[in-house]
Amino acid sequence: MAVPLTFRSGSQIAESVCAGHPDKVADRISDAVLDAFLTIDPYARVNCETLVTRDNVIATGQITANAEVDVDATVRSVLREIGYHDVERHGLSADTSTVQVLLDRQSREIADGVDRGGAGDSGIVYGFACDETPERLPLSCVLAHDIARRVGATGTGGLPALGPDGKVQVDLAREDGADRAIVVVSAQHPADLSLDELAELVAAKIVTPALEDRGVVPADIHVNPAGTFVVGGTSADAGLTGRKLMVDAYGGLVRHGGGCCSGKDATKVDRSGAYVARYLAANVVAAGLAGRCRVGLGYAIGRPLPVWLDVECFGTATAAPERIAEALTGLVDLRVEAVIERLSLRTAAYQPTAAYGHFGRPEFPWERLDLADDLRTRLGDGKTASA
Repeated sequence: MAVPLTFRSGSQIAESVCAGHPDKVADRISDAVLDAFLTIDPYARVNCETLVTRDNVIATGQITANAEVDVDATVRSVLREIGYHDVERHGLSADTSTVQVLLDRQSREIADGVDRGGAGDSGIVYGFACDETPERLPLSCVLAHDIARRVGATGTGGLPALGPDGKVQVDLAREDGADRAIVVVSAQHPADLSLDELAELVAAKIVTPALEDRGVVPADIHVNPAGTFVVGGTSADAGLTGRKLMVDAYGGLVRHGGGCCSGKDATKVDRSGAYVARYLAANVVAAGLAGRCRVGLGYAIGRPLPVWLDVECFGTATAAPERIAEALTGLVDLRVEAVIERLSLRTAAYQPTAAYGHFGRPEFPWERLDLADDLRTRLGDGKTASA
């Protein structure tokens, strides 16, 4: 039967997934391997790609480091922390599943370019910020991550434990003077929890409180619209590193260059470039120079500086975007090595980025707002940045 569609003028939709979603499991394994190498050798060159499928994990890629890491043990530790222990229900077990480690060294030709201070790969990246939320992210994106995080945190506070797998979509629109959200949640659940009980739990204890915290009214809440979701994880779907790009970035609301961050050290501009682009955009908004700002950067493999820079403020800027771009490049050295040093990317912990987005979280160094005052001084806006 066809489902009638409702047109919501000006709505924005974003999605997130729980930490136990197979693609996020792959991302977390890749970043855990990265962290393990960087902890011993901060100059390690790491590109770790992970495939997870029923009862099997394959970790592959290229790593050059002055370090020895037990990758098998690292993988199993991640599975244990996520809660993957039952092959039938989750598809993987930290104790019994097969882990294959197929790692090689970085290409000498690529390494030569990086040794000269150049980018470890070509890449187009975008950073975005807006004044819609304290996180300087679109509200629907923040809500999607918050709801997914709450689904993943069940099992405490008197709530029954749901499974580690899950997915959330939030469609937000301004209607009748209020922000109203249509929310879709697919949550893995124990077999003894009926769909009616699950719907009541998710709607009343998870979704509605998350919306209320942001002053949003629930317009409709759909819980497990396909029916039961007892078997999840890699029993239901394979997972690959880098297959949730929009979840990692801005929920699908902003352009994306196509490269993932997970499993890559910061000489790869898919990671360092995406982070510095967000850093620049967030400081523009914090300085009061724009209500919305998107910064685009393009790097060429082996070249230290970007070959392309774009600043777009969508008609919200208090200064010409060309002047904003000039001020940004006057304050920030965009050479790859300089970006790594400015944002402390050799000592950052990357595993926490693998779920609930890479942006809008103050624990990450690329979220600092230390440019805002200088930007305001250079461009004469006179507003005060909020921390």
